[in-house]
Amino acid sequence: MLRTSARIFFSLLLAVALTGAAPAADPAQLLRQAVAAYSTYSYTGQVQSTDFGTSRAEAVLFRIDHRAPDMTRRWYLAPESLFGDSIVSHGDTSYDIDQHNHRIIFTKDDALDDQVAVDDNFGLLMHNYRPEMGPDENVAGRSVLTVLLVNKYTGQATMRISLDAQTKLVLEKLRYSPSGAVAEQMRFEQISYERTFPAALFSVPSAGYQVLQGSFHGLPSNDLRAVVRTAGFQARGPQYLPEGFLPIAGDVSDIKGVRTLHLLYSDGLRSVSLFQNARGAAVDASHYSVRSAKVGSHDAKLLQEGSTTLVAWAAANLHFELVGELSREELLHIAASVAP
Repeated sequence: MLRTSARIFFSLLLAVALTGAAPAADPAQLLRQAVAAYSTYSYTGQVQSTDFGTSRAEAVLFRIDHRAPDMTRRWYLAPESLFGDSIVSHGDTSYDIDQHNHRIIFTKDDALDDQVAVDDNFGLLMHNYRPEMGPDENVAGRSVLTVLLVNKYTGQATMRISLDAQTKLVLEKLRYSPSGAVAEQMRFEQISYERTFPAALFSVPSAGYQVLQGSFHGLPSNDLRAVVRTAGFQARGPQYLPEGFLPIAGDVSDIKGVRTLHLLYSDGLRSVSLFQNARGAAVDASHYSVRSAKVGSHDAKLLQEGSTTLVAWAAANLHFELVGELSREELLHIAASVAP
């Protein structure tokens, strides 16, 4: 009897040792590795990116070639109106090559959808979001580890990230709207890791193309008071922000010839931008359903698409646009705290 009990005991110890040999994955550490993966690994693949709007979905399909640390080319495969166009990125500068109209538009853009898992302010993100492990899955034929980012104040899952189990590169990213519906999805359909690419792959054509400057904002600064002083008008900021949001940066630039102040607020994952100027700039709402709203006693226009909401209004000789990845109610609450 004693020998039988001993055999059972040692069998249980062996089973625990075999099944518990691998330590549980640390979701916070996985996110740190995901941020670094883009600048570490070179790859080629095919990606589908879908924006699920309120009433319709818009999807693009593109091939991507990336040479670490910061050279990337996207080749559009669909929709047909973009087929053959491409975007070449050298660091934080992107060249949008429109071969149909023989023009190149260059802009500053360091936030490509497939580049990183989270915003650069990792400390702020970890302060406001709780990373949790999800079920292991497969994406593009690769084993992935899934991390959910849960808002500590609302308890709502805001983003789901699937990382290549070997390289930690983000292979799928889902962003959820305030209602819980999927608002955006980025997913690799195919991927292979490469070591070398021909230099010509990342070259930008010049002959026969008109070169245009895209949206270049002023150099962002985290000294918001200094930025506000350069606006040229009596600027205003919100007196209310949702829990976890902090002022991050600001800049002053010309948008369609109008000097505009931009103030950015973030909780490390979601962002809210407040644009204001003293001359007014019409919101291009031709492709969206516009609702009427009130910001304090002022009439306002409200547009909502997927996870993004925009509120535009005028007050005290200033024109405001508030854009954020928040619910309509939250954004209107912020707007009301700005309105004179």
